[in-house]
Amino acid sequence: MGIAHTTRKILSGDAFNSVVAGVKRLRYPLDPQPFIDSIDKKELERIKEKYYNPKDKVTSRKYLDLAEWMPTNAKRIRDVMLRPAPPKKRVLDIGCGTGYFLYIAKSLGHDVLGMDIPGHKLFDEVCNNLLHIPRCLHTIEPYQKLPDLGAPFDLISAHMTCFNRYEDGKRWGPEEWKFFLDDIETRLTPTGFIHMDLNAELDGSHMAPALRQFFIDRGAKVDRRKFRLVPKR
Repeated sequence: MGIAHTTRKILSGDAFNSVVAGVKRLRYPLDPQPFIDSIDKKELERIKEKYYNPKDKVTSRKYLDLAEWMPTNAKRIRDVMLRPAPPKKRVLDIGCGTGYFLYIAKSLGHDVLGMDIPGHKLFDEVCNNLLHIPRCLHTIEPYQKLPDLGAPFDLISAHMTCFNRYEDGKRWGPEEWKFFLDDIETRLTPTGFIHMDLNAELDGSHMAPALRQFFIDRGAKVDRRKFRLVPKR
């Protein structure tokens, strides 16, 4: 798998995009520790006592391990080059989960909004009581527009996406993504862009070939499961 994967990566252009992304991150160091230190430790411990199991590396309870997930989200902030304000950016994170990405963005001085499904108790407690992240609770459905989210965004992001799955596990194809992107592109500022990191396909591959080509044809830069799209204006 290693040799085959590396060969596919080189031929697809992912290797070049990965190198470019890595160089950009080197130019923007961001220490996650101050963001961990700024969190209310008493409230965090209350939530961990209720939900956390250090042996659970599968369910959403794993996200309470700040030592792992705050650095992960600091890296995501570096990936999109979201530097401290000014200028102040407006950021929408779809499937925001525990909200660490938006917490760092908010701490850097930006205006943030999360979107996630209603009824997830752990995510509700962390976002509402610990990090104080404003959210829109909404379940995304294929071929359905998002609700009114107010002012346009400079960045619309998503990480480890689940909204693009059907109940049987099947992932969205180009047609579903076209409808979705046509909608969210209208929610961007004139200089705004989309950056998303998808979950793997059912067979473990990064992205179905037809979907990858769809993103490229639309003008996106694709790196394994990630794509960055600056709409044509």
